[in-house]
Amino acid sequence: MKLQLNYGNRVLVLPAGVTEAAGATAVDWRVLCAFAADGTLCADMSRGVPQVAEQLLLSREAVTASVSFWRGMGVFSAATGDAAPTAKTPPRAAGSKKGMPDRGLPTYGAAELADIAESRADFTALVGACQQTFGKIFNAAEVGIIAGMTDYLGLEGDYILLLLSHCVRMEKKSLRYAEKTALSLYDDGVTDAVALEERLQRIETMATDTGQIRAMFGMASRAFTTKEKAMVENWVCVMKYTMDVIKLAYESTVDAIGKPSISYANTILERWHAEGYRDAQDVTRAMEEYRRRKQGGSSFDADDFFHAALKNTYGEV
Repeated sequence: MKLQLNYGNRVLVLPAGVTEAAGATAVDWRVLCAFAADGTLCADMSRGVPQVAEQLLLSREAVTASVSFWRGMGVFSAATGDAAPTAKTPPRAAGSKKGMPDRGLPTYGAAELADIAESRADFTALVGACQQTFGKIFNAAEVGIIAGMTDYLGLEGDYILLLLSHCVRMEKKSLRYAEKTALSLYDDGVTDAVALEERLQRIETMATDTGQIRAMFGMASRAFTTKEKAMVENWVCVMKYTMDVIKLAYESTVDAIGKPSISYANTILERWHAEGYRDAQDVTRAMEEYRRRKQGGSSFDADDFFHAALKNTYGEV
């Protein structure tokens, strides 16, 4: 038997990443399909949420929780040029009802959690979405951590779900780890979902690439120095160079000075970036052109001069 999809008058397009959305409920899928079926709804969420709620016979809180869940899964993200997020509620001052403990967020009793759930219509839905993301039912202490993020730090639901999805990708499915990360990010001024997405992308990219770069440069178990870490983060997060480009810089470094050097490779990569080389093909093409010029017997070669200057700085074996 052969089947075909009947699209009718409209086509519904979904990101491929939704196939990995473990924990999505039937409501989550219905909400996602409603927004995907009418792209104009995403352009103004103040209109989109109530319209989808009315269309699907759901509460606005349920729709908002589902949107937060999908944003946490990376299916939704803030559009380029989106308005700046509103300011978050600052932590309570010392001596108020909930003073900040020496470590971690304040603890909440059952009565306090009930008060938060009653005063915030979206809190119960948020906890449910967080449990879906982690694939487990939270105990009272874990629900208290979610409460602390919203009630104490003033973080919004989509921010918390993005953070928990990051914990899952990093294989650290612990609310205590999420709490520690949230506090660190808050101290760094990362308090809105847009800034969080950018920071988490840097963290995850570094986590993926750092081991490969350390192995490439023969660093064994030695960690990067602060200066080396800043250089490597610039390579992969700012210049956005892939491993094949970094490998070419490594090979050029060893060819020039006979040993690996993060600092020397950094100078090469910075020069390539300034020259507009964005991928390995650009670099390879430039290298081939350099070899052709060298074979032509040029009396003065800028690349030779460049490497000579670097050797004076870093020395030779």
